[in-house]
Amino acid sequence: MPSNSKFKKTVFENGLTLVTERQSEFRSLSMGVWVKTGTRHENVNEWGVSHFLEHMLFKGTQNRSALQIAREVDQVGGEFNAFTARDHTCFHLLLLDRDCDLGLDILTDVLLNSEFRKDELERERRVIFQEVSMVQESPEELVHDLFFAGVYRGHGLGLPILGTPESIQKMQRKDLIRFFRRNYRPDQLVVAVAGNIEHETIRKKLNRMGRKTGWPPTSLRDLEASVFLPPTFQSGFEWMVKPTEQVHLVWGVEGLSYSSPDRFAAFLLNVYLGGGMSSSLFQEIREKKGLAYSVYSSLCPFVDSGVFNIYAATALPQVPLCLQLIERCVEQMKDKALSRKELKVIQDNLKGTILLSSDSVEARMSSIAKNEIFLGKYVSIQEVCDQIDAVKPEDLKRVARQLFRSDRRSVVALGPRPSAAMITKFKNRFGVPRFLRN
Repeated sequence: MPSNSKFKKTVFENGLTLVTERQSEFRSLSMGVWVKTGTRHENVNEWGVSHFLEHMLFKGTQNRSALQIAREVDQVGGEFNAFTARDHTCFHLLLLDRDCDLGLDILTDVLLNSEFRKDELERERRVIFQEVSMVQESPEELVHDLFFAGVYRGHGLGLPILGTPESIQKMQRKDLIRFFRRNYRPDQLVVAVAGNIEHETIRKKLNRMGRKTGWPPTSLRDLEASVFLPPTFQSGFEWMVKPTEQVHLVWGVEGLSYSSPDRFAAFLLNVYLGGGMSSSLFQEIREKKGLAYSVYSSLCPFVDSGVFNIYAATALPQVPLCLQLIERCVEQMKDKALSRKELKVIQDNLKGTILLSSDSVEARMSSIAKNEIFLGKYVSIQEVCDQIDAVKPEDLKRVARQLFRSDRRSVVALGPRPSAAMITKFKNRFGVPRFLRN
């Protein structure tokens, strides 16, 4: 297990943060630039700009074409990828330790020298249209987007990460550059590296990025635009009518933030309810009743809020029973404390998942970056395991009562339209669904 002696941190004069964790037993090296910016930072005229910008940083710099970027990584057997989340964006490379200089050079180049060429922008616009179409044709992904749009209505966390066809069509080069200058500032970036490398080696190579000069100018007015307020969770019952074979359901409640002292109890609740084939939801809904092939729960913590949700896909006639079983499972967590033996099983499950992932330099890189962004400190695997072991049965019961309030839950369904008789069944428990336009 890594200890603090393997972790080091440097904050450069311009606010850029470097965190590293040395793993000398590996030949691989994972490095990422994490930007404290995601869809929650977009205003109403910028839907999808974070994701569009993520794509464009692969599309050529003053020094490299898009093909050259791809070719240089491919030639050394590496991987270069990125993702956009609701509250952050990450550009990450997996390489051999011998190719550290190449990785840092490419990451520095795309952040400081990207050109956002108009011809590349138009090509990437078409690619993103295809990506949006894929989500529209994936009911499981789409219903989760609808869920976030409903519970965080009017807030950036509820925006679709990819944007909409209309917002993507309107996106111009000046919009990307304005958002880039506003949010891709050194004080908003965390460079994380895990693998067989010394911290001092990385620090010296990043000196150019750590100087006050060299970054695109940012006006004070632009800085003010990045200030955001915490969201308010909104309950409700919504249904998008779509000619699917199944009804795709998301049942959810307000969760905990990333830094909540009860987050480990919430993670254990997630494991117990929907974290695998032995979970209560899987056993009740799939194994005992045969209502669904896919059923699971998820925790989505953010810096100032969070969501706990449950997903299931079932036939239209089985929707009322499926929702009833979901609520029965969560109500049981409020009323009955687990035995210490039952708790130990899910504690060992969660610790096992964490320990297995620690064998990956990519997982370690992601962990030290997220801990820096959300907690502002390093947390070792041993500390995490100790905090998991410290959770008691009464903690799970208390947190379940805090989270699973019947007056503060939201349900979203995507599938064929329910009959009037079925709507009547929903009325007392959930109310009449609000039908969404497809």
